[in-house]
Amino acid sequence: MSNQDFKSEAYSLVGQEVEVVTTEGRYTGTLMSVGSDSLILQTRIRGRLVRLIIRLALIVALFRLIGQRGIF
Repeated sequence: MSNQDFKSEAYSLVGQEVEVVTTEGRYTGTLMSVGSDSLILQTRIRGRLVRLIIRLALIVALFRLIGQRGIF
């Protein structure tokens, strides 16, 4: 899959609850936006609502979570 294909698929998940698997770890939350080289994920860390910026080059997998409500 090319980088452009990945961005197109990721963009279709904006507003959804997702899990992002990176070379540095796993993150779950609401996908807020997808840019040219990063995405923004809204999640909770230590109880605080934060927005993470994750570089696309670090992403191993991205998938939508089903049945997750009221967590974020």
